[in-house]
Amino acid sequence: MTIKAEIIGVGMARHGYRADRGWRDLVFEAGSGALADAGIERSTIDGGLVSVTCPEAFEQQNLGPLVAEELDLPSGPFAQVVGACAGGTMAFMQGVNMIRSGQSECVIVVGVEKMSDVYSVSDALLSYPDQDYEAPAGFDYVDTMALMHARYMQKYGVAPEHVAAFAMQDRWYASRNPNAIDYRRGALGIDEIMQSGWASRPITRAECARGCDGAAAVILARAGGDASRRRAIQVASITAATGPNAMGAKFGAWPGEDDIAEAVPTRIAAERAYREAGITARDVDVAQVHDCFSVMGSLHLEGLGIFPRGEAARAVASGETALGGTCPTNTDGGRIGLGHPTGATGISIICETVTQLRGEAGERQVADARVGVAQSMGGNNAVSAVAVLKGN
Repeated sequence: MTIKAEIIGVGMARHGYRADRGWRDLVFEAGSGALADAGIERSTIDGGLVSVTCPEAFEQQNLGPLVAEELDLPSGPFAQVVGACAGGTMAFMQGVNMIRSGQSECVIVVGVEKMSDVYSVSDALLSYPDQDYEAPAGFDYVDTMALMHARYMQKYGVAPEHVAAFAMQDRWYASRNPNAIDYRRGALGIDEIMQSGWASRPITRAECARGCDGAAAVILARAGGDASRRRAIQVASITAATGPNAMGAKFGAWPGEDDIAEAVPTRIAAERAYREAGITARDVDVAQVHDCFSVMGSLHLEGLGIFPRGEAARAVASGETALGGTCPTNTDGGRIGLGHPTGATGISIICETVTQLRGEAGERQVADARVGVAQSMGGNNAVSAVAVLKGN
């Protein structure tokens, strides 16, 4: 008999610059919230995973057993997972597989980051690009994605304002999310975004995600284990795929490779995820995509098949991803509006998807959401993870 996994609890620590909280405090806030949401005792948990990408910020490795101790969980397999910005979703995938394998009955997956403790967030993330092929060419992740941004506009005739619309929409959603950096802040207009200064041309500063502090947690359990789990959300599928790291491959210079203006790993992972879940892109009611920069949000929407290649930015600008649109996207505010504590991001998007499928998102609730997709990217399009969740 096939064992299926479901999400029975979610919890988040507010994202932002939280100098008054250590990483353990953030883990406790998110993990305790998830346990309370699931309505279970700590003794029920028999394993767990924790995602972190910059543990040097708080000079600590081997977070698995430390997180278990912080949350007062029983002895079991607890491990640390590192996968750049996709690490949270990769940890979630491993947690799902612990349930599916029959090894565990109930697993907690936590993501945490304390980026306000690093001297420079940008410097802390410089190890993300491939140190043999990308870094020697003089590119960090911002520069590479600026090239993707420029190529996308050139290839498809997209205006800078169309791409920037993703950031404007993120801020709108974030202003309605109590866990977001931009909660209750005024929305930015296109002109303000375009005039915010260059991060790496043509990416403006307001089109960038903001590395910050934060934590998120989900609790997975074997499906059907408790008839009272009316708020449980089904994990219909979870997959991941890798892409090329060499700069020539990213630009399609090698035979068989696609253009840099396409999210190839996302497309591959999405095709697998949809097939396993028995859906198509047309069935998706709400999506969370990785928008470390505004252009990446559009690229991943196209990789997910939500919009055809070259059309996502214009679709966002026309309101297709807003509430009431064909596919509301990044309803938590995205990495630009919610904040981007990298190790926690892949879990926070799962939390938001669960909240939407339960109908508990308040001002940002998508009407009649039944199928949600959560996607995160690690490195410069190096890896992408895609989860399909279904409500009851």
